[in-house]
Amino acid sequence: MASADYSREERYQRSIAPLSADESWALAGRLADGEVECCDPLMARLGSPPPLITWNPDPDDLDSAALRHVARWWQQAAAETGGPPPPGMVDPLLLRPALGSISLLDVLDGGQDFQLRLHGSDIAATLGMDMTGLKVGEMTVPFMAFLIVTYRAQILRPDPLLLRYTPAMQFFLSAWWRIGLPLMRDGKVVRLLIGMERAPRQSEL
Repeated sequence: MASADYSREERYQRSIAPLSADESWALAGRLADGEVECCDPLMARLGSPPPLITWNPDPDDLDSAALRHVARWWQQAAAETGGPPPPGMVDPLLLRPALGSISLLDVLDGGQDFQLRLHGSDIAATLGMDMTGLKVGEMTVPFMAFLIVTYRAQILRPDPLLLRYTPAMQFFLSAWWRIGLPLMRDGKVVRLLIGMERAPRQSEL
């Protein structure tokens, strides 16, 4: 039993290993340039299988009704504004069918950190915690180093980004579909609207 517990703790510590800021931004730059497999070695290092990463997915191709709804909303809003919409265009009434699956992430100091302005109720229920108000830099969540890379990539390239990723620890977290949608003000990404829904674990497909 002791060895099994050690193995569990060892895997957990492996899954939260951070990247330096320089390493993170370098990977974000590669991802922004379209190298969608550049994070595979990082995820292997964190004990997870390679993620699926797609820039500018077609909303109609998304299996999740909630993610399809938010992606269509963003696409229509971007068409009206000629680019990523500002935060003020986020309307809870228009997003109501997907509200439980939506989080809002504020960009701090140009992407040096991020803060959850809103944590969707369905996401919080799945994780067993509401992280509203927390800064990403304060979180010890498995493979957060990978998610920070994707957030920074969207600062460098303000396009929709679809992810599917699976944690190393089946007993701890679900696998997820996640779409990040950038919101801009004065030519800068200041917030990310993130839609999330549970996905089958890659090992179970």
